[in-house]
Amino acid sequence: MNKTISNGKWSRVFDFDQHGYFTIKTDRFIIHITGGSIVISDRITGAKLKQIKGYNYLYTGDVKPDETEIFALENGKHFYVISLEDFTQKLKITLPRFYEAIDVYGSFSSDGNILYVPVQRWRNNSYEYCLCEYETKSYSLVNMKKIHYSQVTHWI
Repeated sequence: MNKTISNGKWSRVFDFDQHGYFTIKTDRFIIHITGGSIVISDRITGAKLKQIKGYNYLYTGDVKPDETEIFALENGKHFYVISLEDFTQKLKITLPRFYEAIDVYGSFSSDGNILYVPVQRWRNNSYEYCLCEYETKSYSLVNMKKIHYSQVTHWI
């Protein structure tokens, strides 16, 4: 069973039957996010360029439109920024206090200057949903607004 994400520049597909689980295809790369690792391969040759291990519950992500960075979102309290120039982890960002990202996916803006990450928290016997906006030079949070459940980008 597959689910394709229609928004964003790149092809992003959940494959619930395969080991690759979540795949991003760009002009230059094929990236598999497998829960515990990120596998980056050359799109043309298929050669594995790098596997970065040591993650937990890492299921979704997106690549900047200029193909310089990948954002990978865990089912939990953090996201990671990986350089696609030297294949190293540049940042680990903690989501706002009391919020988490569960079964959702984020996306870069079309110009790559903003990263949108949906988050939620349990409050007063129900979930409260927000959309966090991070500028992508330092990945600082610049805006956080409440959104309705219907606006949350779920992958399940």
